[in-house]
Amino acid sequence: MNRRIRNRLTVAVATGLLLLVPLAGCAGEPVQLEASTAGNLQAAMLDITEAAAAGDFSAAQSLLTDLQANLHAAAVAGQVSAERSSSIQTAINLVSADLTAEIEATAVAAEAAAAAAAKAAALTEQQNADNAEKAAEDSREAADNAREAEKKAAEDARKAWEECLKDGDQDSSAQCD
Repeated sequence: MNRRIRNRLTVAVATGLLLLVPLAGCAGEPVQLEASTAGNLQAAMLDITEAAAAGDFSAAQSLLTDLQANLHAAAVAGQVSAERSSSIQTAINLVSADLTAEIEATAVAAEAAAAAAAKAAALTEQQNADNAEKAAEDSREAADNAREAEKKAAEDARKAWEECLKDGDQDSSAQCD
């Protein structure tokens, strides 16, 4: 996880923890955030942080969407004040933007890695083709050299036979075979 998203998550978690702590002030004032709602939102924030820290940005984003839905439901139910809901939503928006950026960066990196792997495979294939062509050329050259050596050996044998026949010392051509 890059430093920016880790910092944002840390800020979001810290903000979330501060924002989620219920006010235990005067009994006559409305509660800014109910204790049970605060606990649920804190647990969700922790799950998001753990998923992002593990590099599972899609899961973190999904959990963040769930957190946002839970926050909205809690606001509608009067379990969180509009001011507190707005502060928490601001933290959610920051984290969401960072997660989206990380998901896009991961996709770009995966595409780049795939392109590099394809290029490496193509280069390897080309090198293999070049090596095979060179080996075939070397084989043709060796075969040509072998044919030339065979011709020379046959010619030398024919000359030796002719020399043998020319020599008058032989009683018959059978001795030259």
